[in-house]
Amino acid sequence: MNSSEMMQKINGICERHGIKIEFKAGTNCANRREKKVWIKELADSGDFAVALHEIGHAMCDPDKEPASRSELLDAETSAWKWALDSNNNNFDAEGWKRLHESLYQYYSGVMDTSHPAHQLLMRAEEQNDAIRPRVSSYFTGTIKFGGKRNTSPKK
Repeated sequence: MNSSEMMQKINGICERHGIKIEFKAGTNCANRREKKVWIKELADSGDFAVALHEIGHAMCDPDKEPASRSELLDAETSAWKWALDSNNNNFDAEGWKRLHESLYQYYSGVMDTSHPAHQLLMRAEEQNDAIRPRVSSYFTGTIKFGGKRNTSPKK
């Protein structure tokens, strides 16, 4: 898809869901209560994926602000899942890279391999070998924070 086709798709999705779009330079964002998204001009397929993600926030965000890192990760994961669903459950390499970059920053504060975000991050890594850091390279099991401290004497 070229930039014009990507923009047509974004406009069509917003029209169907009653979401207002404003273009601005800088950070993309969304507001569910206002049914509004602010996105930058689409320069590539990564920008397209991020725009779909912001529409996902306008569609899926909880009514109240997330109160914890886990709730924030839930909201981010839901918005990315919505974006994927709206694009036939797939992105190109650049879209997967942008998903990973965005979602990883929220996931790294939770580090729960049972969270759906972990599966999305792993899927992105399967789709684009160039993605770094690779969640798959250092998580082999569930990480539990706040567990019992090892008090064994050092050898």
